[in-house]
Amino acid sequence: MKKFLSHILPFSLKKYKSKFSGQLEINYNDGKKVLDTSNSNYSYGTLQKILHKGLEEIKFTNDNQNILVLGLGGGSIIETIRDHFKSKAFIELVDIDDTIITIAKEEFEIERFNNINIICDDASDYIKKTSKTFDLIIVDIFIGDTVPEIFTEPEFLTDTINRLNPNGKIIYNTMRTTMPKETLAKIEKVFYERDLKIKVLEKVEDSNDLIIAEK
Repeated sequence: MKKFLSHILPFSLKKYKSKFSGQLEINYNDGKKVLDTSNSNYSYGTLQKILHKGLEEIKFTNDNQNILVLGLGGGSIIETIRDHFKSKAFIELVDIDDTIITIAKEEFEIERFNNINIICDDASDYIKKTSKTFDLIIVDIFIGDTVPEIFTEPEFLTDTINRLNPNGKIIYNTMRTTMPKETLAKIEKVFYERDLKIKVLEKVEDSNDLIIAEK
């Protein structure tokens, strides 16, 4: 009944407290279980549609064998890659927030998917120290509705580029209302100076811009 009623009005199921993101909410919205903050969707709602659009834009195929996701949320990107794109690619997922990881495992049962690896770590530390390389890197790091400044800096962006395989791609998610245009331009400049091909998808789901970069 709650699931049915959520098509009319979102319904709250449970609340969690995160030391990084504040209050996190498990809600039913439009018949689907989603993860929200007080001011944004973290997984299985609008965000899932946004990243799906990014994967369509890069013409995601099974040629992508190794994928890195920085920013786990509830793990809806795994569902998208497995169920919508029918890919069995290895997916490494990194999130600093152990509460988020618990939610993804217990509320959204992401461990039902095979060939994934979840790491609790700061993404900036992880990308600096890992020796792995990837065909696709998805940068989807938010605290609430804002990308922390460290993930817009040249050092992090360069480290991320260095983890790409030849012809590898980056999907970098931003929110239009919280990322200044000059910051978006700074990110594009770093990619451009490293000889990546760049395209920006504007107003995805009306709220986000996706930077698509290819090595």
